[in-house]
Amino acid sequence: MPPEASLNGEFMAEMRLAAQGCAANVVVRDTVPAGASYVRSEPAATVDGDQLTWNFGNLEAGDTRSIKLWLKAQKEGTIVNCASVSADPRTCASTRIVNPAIQLAKKAPAEVVICDPIPMTLTVRNSGSSQLTGVKVTDNLPAGLSSDGKSSLAFDAGNLAPGESKEFKFNATAARTGQFVNRAEVATAQGVKADASSTTVVREPVLTVACTAPEQRYMGRPFDVSFTVANKGDTAAAGTLLEVPVPAGLTVKSASDGGQATASKITWNLASLAPNASQKVSAVFVAANAGSFQFSSSAKGTCAKLVSSTCQTRVVGVPAILLEKADDPDPLGVGTGETTTYTVKITNQGSADDNNVKMVVTIAPELAPVSATGNGAISGQTVTFPAVPRLAPKEAVTYKIVARGVKAGDGRTRFELNSDMLQSPVIAEESTHVY
Repeated sequence: MPPEASLNGEFMAEMRLAAQGCAANVVVRDTVPAGASYVRSEPAATVDGDQLTWNFGNLEAGDTRSIKLWLKAQKEGTIVNCASVSADPRTCASTRIVNPAIQLAKKAPAEVVICDPIPMTLTVRNSGSSQLTGVKVTDNLPAGLSSDGKSSLAFDAGNLAPGESKEFKFNATAARTGQFVNRAEVATAQGVKADASSTTVVREPVLTVACTAPEQRYMGRPFDVSFTVANKGDTAAAGTLLEVPVPAGLTVKSASDGGQATASKITWNLASLAPNASQKVSAVFVAANAGSFQFSSSAKGTCAKLVSSTCQTRVVGVPAILLEKADDPDPLGVGTGETTTYTVKITNQGSADDNNVKMVVTIAPELAPVSATGNGAISGQTVTFPAVPRLAPKEAVTYKIVARGVKAGDGRTRFELNSDMLQSPVIAEESTHVY
C-alpha cells in the first residue's frame, strides 16, 4: 500500500540511482504529477514549469545518488510520480602516477665533552611511491671534526623500495671546542635529492689550581697549606684528582676533605667539579728543621688537562718569635658602617728574651684605620705601635686595629715585625675583601 499524505499537506518522494558501470552525462528528469505542486528538492532541481531536471555529470561504477522531492497535495486520490534517467556509456583507462621522493635524517647528540666520541646516525628512506636506485649518502664533516682520520664520508645504500629505509652509524671526534653544524646529502639515479643536518656543541672542562702557603713558620710548629682547584671550562670536570707531593723534611699531620696522605704524597679525589665551581682543601705540615719548602700541586680530570701550581714556606728556628694576624669580619661592605678588626699577636716562642719588638701595620688602601689599641699611632694608612723593650719567653703582646671599608677591592694589609733578634723583618699580609 502506498504511503499517505494529507490534502494541502507536504509529502516527500525519494529516488535513488546506482551506476552499474561508468556513465557520462547522467541526467534525471521528472514531471510534477497532476494534483500536486513542487515545493523543493535535495539536491535542488532545475525547474521549467512542471519539468524538473537534475544533472549529475559523470558517475563511476558503483556510485550512487539520492534525490529527495517534496510536493504538496492539491486533491484527493493517488499521485504517481515517475522519473527518467539518461546517460552516455563511458569507457575509462587508468594510468598510475608515481612520485619518486627520498628523505634523509641525521641524528647526533646536542652536547658532548671533547674527549668523548660523537655518535652520529644517518637514516635514508624512500618516501615516494616508486623504486629508487643508486642511492648514495655523503657526509662532509665541518672543520674540527673527523672520523677515523677522514673528514668526508660516503655510504652506498643501493636500491630502495617504496617505504624502505637504511641506517648508517659512525663516530666523530672533535679537535677543539665550539659549535659544529654537520650537513649530509643523499642523491639517487632518478635525480631526487635530500639533505639533513645536526648541530653539536663540544665542551671542555678547564682546571686551574692555586697553592697558598704561609710565608714563614717555625720549626716544630704545624702550619696549614691550602690548595684551590677551580673549573674555568664550560662543562663539568669529572674524575678530578689533586695530588701534592710531600716535600722532603716535612711531615703531614692531617689532610682535610678526605685527603689520602702517605709519607710521600697527598691525594684528594674531588669527583665532579661543575663549571665555574671551585673546591678548597688543605693539609697541615710540620718541619723538624729550618729551611725553605716548596709545595708542587697538580690537578687533572677525566677530560681535563693536567695543571700545576707551586708555593713555598720558609721555616725558621731563630729568632723564636711568632707573628699571628687575622681580620674579623671578612668580607665587609662599603658605605654600610661596617668595620673589621685586625688582631695582631706577637709571641716569643724561644727560650730567651727578645728586645725592642716593633710592629708597624700598613692598612690596605681599600680600608681606612679608625682606632688602635696599645697606644698605636695612626698616620694616614700606617699604624705604628710603641716598641716593646722586653718580650720574655712564651710571653705575647696583642694589638687590635679597627678599620672601615672605603672602596671595593681585595685589600692587602701589610704587617712588619722587627726586633733585636731578627736579622730581617718578619713580613706578613692579610687579605680583606671589601665590596
